[in-house]
Amino acid sequence: MHYELPECERACECCGNQMEKLGVKLIREEVVYVPARLYKNHHIQHSYECSCHNPKFDAKPIKSAVVPRAVFDRSYVGPSLLAQVFHLKYVLSVPLYRQVNDWIRTGLYVERKTLANWVINGSDYYLKPMHDLLLAELRSRDVAHGDETPFQILNRSDQKPATSQSRMWTFHTLLDAPKPVIVYHSSLTRARPVIEEVMAGFEGYLHCDAYVGYQSITGIITVGCWAHARRYFVDVPVPKGATSHATTAIRYINKMFKVERELKALKPEQRYEERQKRLKPIIDEFYDWLTTFSAMGKLRVAVEYALNQKESLLRVLEDGRLQLSNNHCEQMIKTLVIGRKNYLFSTSERGADANAYAYSIIASAKVNGLDPFKYLEYLFTHLPNLDFHRQPELLEDFLPWSETVQEHCAALPNLNQTAS
Repeated sequence: MHYELPECERACECCGNQMEKLGVKLIREEVVYVPARLYKNHHIQHSYECSCHNPKFDAKPIKSAVVPRAVFDRSYVGPSLLAQVFHLKYVLSVPLYRQVNDWIRTGLYVERKTLANWVINGSDYYLKPMHDLLLAELRSRDVAHGDETPFQILNRSDQKPATSQSRMWTFHTLLDAPKPVIVYHSSLTRARPVIEEVMAGFEGYLHCDAYVGYQSITGIITVGCWAHARRYFVDVPVPKGATSHATTAIRYINKMFKVERELKALKPEQRYEERQKRLKPIIDEFYDWLTTFSAMGKLRVAVEYALNQKESLLRVLEDGRLQLSNNHCEQMIKTLVIGRKNYLFSTSERGADANAYAYSIIASAKVNGLDPFKYLEYLFTHLPNLDFHRQPELLEDFLPWSETVQEHCAALPNLNQTAS
């Protein structure tokens, strides 16, 4: 914007003559927000005929141009609109009832029930097959992480009250793997069969907490979390400025994490060797020290946790790919927790499953360097034209590490700082 003096103010106060323009100066720059704009995209099919046949005896040859299929039959929602609904709910944690007013501001009058149907049907028809492929990829690896959190479902098929604690689980591969995968799973219980179902066929190390459900599952070797062990000692009440057994334990574990940070850039084979030299002596000394005193109260709880979990906590020394904590997986759960604070619950099990499928696709997209909105729009644009339910192999080209997907859906630099 240019700001000029009106003609009546350009007279010189000394002589009365009109002043001549001296120059211009940039004072500041401002970013202007332009609200989103919606428009209708009319899909018009053209048809062609030939008069080479006598219409009295034969039908005229007719050809029609191919029209891409709609995301949903008899619905006005397009790929970009549907992708934005998912992006708002699962990336920005905006619940559907709040989206209604935002869409009205942009000129789209839509009911919350309609948005819910779009999300559930879109997840069930398009994202579930992608989720299943990602889960199969995760099961084929030999190192994974797992965690879960309560997630309320109002209308349950087991007839239990809505206050019964259903769960949302997350499992992921090593995040620095060539094809990282993050999957979520909804269940009505926290029972061991849920883990056995999700991780069926998996054979290898699973980073997890001390929950008994993870234990003694065929093919799974549990890896303990030193961050969990440290939290038990942090919970021990200690007078400010005082030194206690709890603070000594925390110093030991802090030394372990300091060594891990210094070994982070090494290859797994080198990290394994360095851990034997630098990390193992600290862990051995820590466990020797734990037996030198008797503990009471919360300190006793912390000591018993470390001793009871010793076997799984020591497993970090067995493979250079293993990690000292399960914090990455907990960060994935926090993404869900933020959304849960806003939309509180799922009305149905289908809705909870839809959440799991959407979070899986979006989290896996992020960790593979994709823009979640671009990726969702890409899927909703191309998948309606593929018979992928009968030929699931067609979906291989749409996985987040696919070369074509990477070309069309890559995120801007620094857009995805984490997978959360």
